Amino acid sequence: MSQPAGNKPASPAQAAVNPQTVWEFGDIGFDTEKKLWFVQLYNEVNQNVGTHMGKRVVIKHGRAAQYQWKDGQGRAFWHVRERFFADEIENISLDAGAEVLTVSFKEGAEKSDEGSAPEEYAYILYAFHLSSKEAARGNKPPLGFLEFYSAADKLVKRLNNRWILIEDLDRRSVGEYPTIRLRIEKKDVHRIVTTRTSVILQGKMNKP
Repeated sequence: MSQPAGNKPASPAQAAVNPQTVWEFGDIGFDTEKKLWFVQLYNEVNQNVGTHMGKRVVIKHGRAAQYQWKDGQGRAFWHVRERFFADEIENISLDAGAEVLTVSFKEGAEKSDEGSAPEEYAYILYAFHLSSKEAARGNKPPLGFLEFYSAADKLVKRLNNRWILIEDLDRRSVGEYPTIRLRIEKKDVHRIVTTRTSVILQGKMNKP
């Protein structure tokens, strides 16, 4: 899946971490050279502040998001990882034999704004936060937000801090910086799926 850029495995004594003070987000991946699973921890300026490795990984509860990037060394290789955030983690531990790496999420983690798309909307505007300061819980990355508007151009509902996935939908840019948006018309939307982390917007396959 991925390689942790040459970081050394953590010893069992290094396995306990304090998720609230030294890092903001973490990645789970597999080192294809060492043949080990790893968890890497990063601070607010994207510096690696800890790496833990094990032969197996166990993730208890919680949520995360897949992301990937092309290898920077010219190889036909993609790095794929699963990302999670510090304020949702209870503990990261490595057993005494350095065999099992366990990531435990907090029980009943704070919920984000829930809800489906309102029936009365006429169009959607969406964009992405430019700063994590705009995120509801402080140390989240710049995720997306959706605004549902009525035919009278009144804001009906807003879904904040979501991963946004678009499937077969026409959209166009509107507005001027810093209030730039992408617009989707309701007539083009087939289905909207909302979860605690994501919004999937699906278009109509057979357009007139």
